[in-house]
Amino acid sequence: MKVIVGLIIISIGFYLSLSHLDQTILQFWDFIAFVMVCLGTFSVSIMTMPSFKLKHFFSVLKAGLRSNAHFREKCIQNALGMIKGESIQINEERIDQKILGDGLEMIKLGFSPEKIEMILTERINKYSEDALTIAHWVRGLSKYPPAFGLAGTVIGLIHLMNGLGETSDARETGLRMAIALIATFYGIVVANLFVNPVGDRIVNNIKEDQNLSEISLKTILLKAEDTNYLEALEFMNSYIPTQYKKIKFESIATEERIAS
Repeated sequence: MKVIVGLIIISIGFYLSLSHLDQTILQFWDFIAFVMVCLGTFSVSIMTMPSFKLKHFFSVLKAGLRSNAHFREKCIQNALGMIKGESIQINEERIDQKILGDGLEMIKLGFSPEKIEMILTERINKYSEDALTIAHWVRGLSKYPPAFGLAGTVIGLIHLMNGLGETSDARETGLRMAIALIATFYGIVVANLFVNPVGDRIVNNIKEDQNLSEISLKTILLKAEDTNYLEALEFMNSYIPTQYKKIKFESIATEERIAS
């Protein structure tokens, strides 16, 4: 949703700018600029792609691009359900839920809390390392669209200079100059509207995944140590970002005390 809202806002801004200048979107279309910037950047992305299996690569990339709006509350609900001994649904595509599933299996196998913490911490670190590698790859691509845009502009200027020998018409010269500059415009837009935001979004999602994985890891350790449900509830309150949710969990705690 945030991505859609952002694109709508920039589209409105671009439309208002064109309207103010009394221009149309067709005046900003150029085939040479499109080919140089988009295909050039795509070719470099293939050459510099991290050496992961494609399935793993796209799964991490997909995880980095999704919306994390409701995952923390879901993670805490799963954690509290596990502490209470309830059956929970594990989504293997989510690292925090996978940590819960793997940790519960280790508890059943009789692993010590220290061993469980060591193994699961290593899995979290490995996931974060792979995800950050992809995020840095995406961010690194942001320097190429402006460069290919500049290359497209140079090609346009060469075409302009060749045309100067054929005609001295000022209008024709101005049109060719404008077309040459469109490639640079494309490069700036692709780098700053698409590539850089995607890289930043992946990094932000990785940080949230690390936080959720920490919640899952702590939950497993609490479960392994047979921690009281109310103590676990107070621990989870540390991860509730809003006052409303804190009140909600405090009311649950009150109900548990009454029931006990």
